[in-house]
Amino acid sequence: MTALTKLRALLSILALTILACGATVDLGLPKLIRQDVIPTMVAQTLQALTQQAFLTIPTSTPLPTATATPTHTPVPPTLSVSAATDCHAGPSNLYGFVITIRPGTIVTVVGKDTADNYWIIEAPGYPGTVCWLSGQYAQLSGDTTHLPAPATPQPSLYTLSEPRGLRVSCSAEDLSDDDDSEHDKSRWNVVFRWTNTEPDQAGVRLFRNGHQIATLGSHASSYTDSFVQRHRHHDITYGVQAVNGRWVSSIVTIDVRRCD
Repeated sequence: MTALTKLRALLSILALTILACGATVDLGLPKLIRQDVIPTMVAQTLQALTQQAFLTIPTSTPLPTATATPTHTPVPPTLSVSAATDCHAGPSNLYGFVITIRPGTIVTVVGKDTADNYWIIEAPGYPGTVCWLSGQYAQLSGDTTHLPAPATPQPSLYTLSEPRGLRVSCSAEDLSDDDDSEHDKSRWNVVFRWTNTEPDQAGVRLFRNGHQIATLGSHASSYTDSFVQRHRHHDITYGVQAVNGRWVSSIVTIDVRRCD
């Protein structure tokens, strides 16, 4: 039984007692209060005490409910090209060559150079490297409104002299069991050679189809690459770059059209 219920019961008993006494006992005192108004007074007293009891009962304050804030991670825009496009270290071919973006390759866009109609992209195969890609053949996907517009870089990073005299020789071993061109594959052995022109280079980086495959010593001038080619007549592009700490040369490339 709550305190309020107990209070109601005691007041009710008191009212009944007063009424009973008023009906049967006469103490010879002056009748200052008429008998017929006692019930009304008791009821008013009971109502006032009940309201006071409600005011004195503490009520719990509900704690605020935490509202989950939805998070939205924007998806970076991407692009592809309708024709093979060279990507450079700045917005023209006067800057060092980085990589060729070919149709079917999807790259992430990280900036825009609207004045020169170039997009700044993450160079695939070169972690942490960006390059400038002409928008002539670019096909964009996603929102590019909030892309930053970085300042045009100085080509000082590409200060080393690049290797020259690139040449390749290639032999292939057929691995197919039938004449089905869809399953045509062969093992290629490619010998890649070049001439170093940078006296201060500390090493040489080698690339195949835009992906780094080896880092060699400063005096290396050849590399033998062996791999399985799924389609015998697809082009392979090799690249070579002189490096010395954070300083590099542009990447020079040579294509292997076919290997018989």
